[in-house]
Amino acid sequence: MSVELKEAALDAAANGIIIADIKGVIEWVNPAFTKMTGYTYEEAVGRSTNLLKSGKQDPAYYEDLWGTVTSGRVWKGELINRRKDGSTYTEEMTITPVRNGGELTHYIAIKQDVTARREAEDKLEEARTLIQAILNATSEAMILISPSDHILWLNKGFERMFNVVSEEALGHSFSSMLHHWEKIFENPEEIKQRFEEAARKKELEYRETVPQIWPVKREMELYSVPVNIGEGVQLGRLYVFRDVTTERAVERMKDDFVSLVSHEFRTPLTSIKGYVELLLAGDAGKLLEDQQEFLEVVSRNTDLLTLLVNDLLEVSKIESGALKLKRQNTSINDLIQEASSKFMPQIKTKNQSLGIQLDENLPQIHVDPQRITQILMNLISNATKYTPEGGEIQIVASQEGGFINVAVIDTGVGISEENQTRLFTKFFRVEDPEIQRESGTGLGLWITHRLVEMHGGAMDVSSRLGEGTKFTFTLPIT
Repeated sequence: MSVELKEAALDAAANGIIIADIKGVIEWVNPAFTKMTGYTYEEAVGRSTNLLKSGKQDPAYYEDLWGTVTSGRVWKGELINRRKDGSTYTEEMTITPVRNGGELTHYIAIKQDVTARREAEDKLEEARTLIQAILNATSEAMILISPSDHILWLNKGFERMFNVVSEEALGHSFSSMLHHWEKIFENPEEIKQRFEEAARKKELEYRETVPQIWPVKREMELYSVPVNIGEGVQLGRLYVFRDVTTERAVERMKDDFVSLVSHEFRTPLTSIKGYVELLLAGDAGKLLEDQQEFLEVVSRNTDLLTLLVNDLLEVSKIESGALKLKRQNTSINDLIQEASSKFMPQIKTKNQSLGIQLDENLPQIHVDPQRITQILMNLISNATKYTPEGGEIQIVASQEGGFINVAVIDTGVGISEENQTRLFTKFFRVEDPEIQRESGTGLGLWITHRLVEMHGGAMDVSSRLGEGTKFTFTLPIT
């Protein structure tokens, strides 16, 4: 290879190159050096390499550098150097000593500007430190486990809550520490199985309650979510444990209180209702017109209060897990016909029309007939109440895949998009005069929604103001 070709190759190199004598006087630089430092070939040649010193480097660092080079060894490292305009930059440099006839005469330095990369790394490290500090400050215990079951990371909360030292846990498999988890959790084998199941089902997210027995007894809420880096690449799975002991105790106290109060209300309400009905029937003598009107008000409000007490008891049973489904093979068509027939007097009174479209070939479903009837009656009741005189109500049942779909459609007042998002929350009632004038507890749809979910189904609503509402729920066939 000719000398000209070699020089052309050096000139075309992307990295800056310096050739200097053993005293550090520059004899040759390439164009990449000029681009990096701002010094032209003419400005650099004949000058000491010290012209690049920024003053920000420890002098002992240069002593080590020159000690390595003058001993004939290659030096690799980073330097903070200065450009011609006075600005500084960070470079990675390799200095190779050159011998001529056995005597050390020159060195060649290859330089790469890594300023942008180092700044990005510094910012990334700052962000990583900040995130680490935030995650360590949280009260939740967090652990990241790889798809191969190895512990990649855990926060201080996990260390505190489960008496684990991160240095001893990192890199180990979760399964290999089962002896430790056996002390901590009431059902360690279930935890292990849950972790293994989550590792297999990469997209699975779940939330459940986990009892802790050591070093402190707690009720923990475990939440798990996959952690992905890039499309289709899973780093691992994050498990978050939250102490809900106090929260659950308060919930139980609230549920017990509601249940107690509701039960205590039932007896006097039954008594009030009974005596009001006797008075309205004239058993205590003929009533004046005003007396009749006042007692009818008492009767209506007693009914409303009884409904509220019954709904509160239902809520309490559902939230405490006391409500158990009594499943049996049932025809959804029969349940729809039975539930809708009970509303025919109200529908006729308001001159409404009821259309029922049922697929005759629908298979039987394994459900609690009483609870499905409760779901249907609540939805049909709402449809009749909030649909004006002369309106239309439709009930449609069909099969889609492994599910039965039931829709209750009306041409009533409708619900705004904003209110639709809150419709299945407890005690929520739409602030619309047309709706508010009908009595209700704000619990019916919450109970209905939960009953559907207990059967393994889902519930949805679509509506437009002034045009009507469509409630849909699904029930699995198997």
